[in-house]
Amino acid sequence: MDLIQQGIEKGLIRFDEDRKNIFYIHQDKRRLYTNPEEQVQAETFLKLVLEYGYPVTHIQQFVSVSMGSNHDKQADIVVYKDEAYTLPYIVVECKSQYVSEQEFKLASDQAFSYAYAVAGTTKYLGDKR
Repeated sequence: MDLIQQGIEKGLIRFDEDRKNIFYIHQDKRRLYTNPEEQVQAETFLKLVLEYGYPVTHIQQFVSVSMGSNHDKQADIVVYKDEAYTLPYIVVECKSQYVSEQEFKLASDQAFSYAYAVAGTTKYLGDKR
């Protein structure tokens, strides 16, 4: 069984009837699933919960990040050590599987910047495509 189906069965995600939008149940967030980057993000989120065992209550997606005067950035996925979301542990930046090596390198740099901006306590950094 694939991760998406497991996520649906475990009540982590759901889709609208035409499978255009994905709903992340715990965060009450809706995103455009037809976006290739969102597909990578959904699979990564589910892998963190279903395969690596991180509690869904310790994961936030689309976390606002302030970098200088710019307040409109978002880290794709942040795993925290606690349910209060005060101790960031892992920051993951997701990109479409079709990005070039140069774009992937930029995503890695972006993830590092987000990890630093979220908190100095981040232990792991991941970029996923």
